[in-house]
Amino acid sequence: MTKTNIAFFINDITSSGGTERVTCLISNLLQDTGSFNIVIISLNETHKDIKFPLHGHVHTTRINKKPKNGIYRFPIVCARLAHLVRRYNIDVLIDVDGILDLYSIPVKALTRVKLISWEHFNYHQNPDVPYRKLSRQLAGAFASAIVTLTEQDAQNYGQNLKCKRAKILTISNPMTPQRKHEYNPKSRTIVSAGRLTYQKGFDMLIDVAAQVLPQHPNWQWLVLGEGEDHDALVEKTDQRGLSAQLHFPGRTDNLSSYLEQAAFFVMTSRFEGLPMVLLEAKSYGLPLISFDCETGPREIILDGTNGYIIPCFDVVSMAEHINTLVDNDSERSSLSKYSTLNSSKFEPASIVEQWTNLIYEITK
Repeated sequence: MTKTNIAFFINDITSSGGTERVTCLISNLLQDTGSFNIVIISLNETHKDIKFPLHGHVHTTRINKKPKNGIYRFPIVCARLAHLVRRYNIDVLIDVDGILDLYSIPVKALTRVKLISWEHFNYHQNPDVPYRKLSRQLAGAFASAIVTLTEQDAQNYGQNLKCKRAKILTISNPMTPQRKHEYNPKSRTIVSAGRLTYQKGFDMLIDVAAQVLPQHPNWQWLVLGEGEDHDALVEKTDQRGLSAQLHFPGRTDNLSSYLEQAAFFVMTSRFEGLPMVLLEAKSYGLPLISFDCETGPREIILDGTNGYIIPCFDVVSMAEHINTLVDNDSERSSLSKYSTLNSSKFEPASIVEQWTNLIYEITK
């Protein structure tokens, strides 16, 4: 059987965020089917190594030898991307972040490759990129399909795109199954994780912690990750007198070791697509607490059953719910018991089937 050639086009596969992680994961799942040849094309590669496991038969390449930006680079990038599409005989080009559609749409016209725009934020967010609104409208007109991470965001696209030639559908990120382990109701550790940036809301987390930790001196809160806000967050933690209990130990390659020992997981993001870290915490049977940000938490957490969804961005309510869990071992155990409810739609087998069906549909 002839294999279909798939290219994932990403800003930088050597970065350490959730986007890079899920790109590697989906690439591995598709490669394992035996029906596809997978290549990952990076616009830039800042680091030498890829941070996440990648199938040995998945190829990687890059457009820029050194990270470069600027509108003058537009025709150069388009030309190099078209060259790689032809070199690998790509049938389907998947843009990991819709802003890359600005390069891929001209390449589609030149090569007749099928194009999928894979949204990793949500329609209403335009983080730091002035052309993102334009790229989304262009995807509606010229892409073969737009894949969102949540049903809510698919509705956002359907309501806001002026031209809807592209098929709009939802394919969630997969939740990786974990080996069974007993939840530890005696744990006194809260865990959060993510890049230390404005998006993740860790400045608000410190405000929450100030209403929780001082009255619970035997509890610790770990915020795992790295990013440009590290120094400011540590300074604010020191100013609030929390440095003995609230810690920023940096990025870890072994998040699972922390989740296995955690009492529960807290997310304070201002916006998301579908947060991989919340899915991972769910897979470990942890109670989950998150602000009701767009998008993702409502599709992962069953409020009051396996966690709590807090109105955005109600720091007082967040602290109250955390204090309730801290003070009640049985409540934590009850939420943990149902943590993996509604997990079937996140199972890897289901996710890879949906991707496979979409690829075959647009290439037939």
